[in-house]
Amino acid sequence: MYRNILVPVNGTAQSETAIPHAFDLAEDRDATVHALCAFSRGSRYGALSIESAEHREESLQERADRIVGNVADRAREAGVDCVTVTREGDPTEAILDYIDAADIDVVVIGGRKRSPAGKLLFGSVTQSIVLHTDVPVMITGGRSDD
Repeated sequence: MYRNILVPVNGTAQSETAIPHAFDLAEDRDATVHALCAFSRGSRYGALSIESAEHREESLQERADRIVGNVADRAREAGVDCVTVTREGDPTEAILDYIDAADIDVVVIGGRKRSPAGKLLFGSVTQSIVLHTDVPVMITGGRSDD
């Protein structure tokens, strides 16, 4: 049933929680894990940089490459097939577009508990994915924002 499993990653502890679950699903079903790291120039990592916009963009790309490369290394060690992808742009849009383009069957994504005020003020990529895709989404646990 699941042949293509998407695990969006961004290098945070929250996204790291999804990786072993994606690998377990892939092992059980002889499926391929797609590790996707999306970044935008407006990301918090880019905002912290004092480098030029052009160099900052390269740095974000390099960071995204490193993040998905780490997932690929772990997949290789676990004996799981893995495809790595990086995309520049809004993470929610990049994930939703990739779900359709790569014929993804299930998304395994890290989530965190938020207070009602936190949900209202900050939104959530995970929440947006759940609301805007037709494929099943597994949300792995994380810390509370409270």
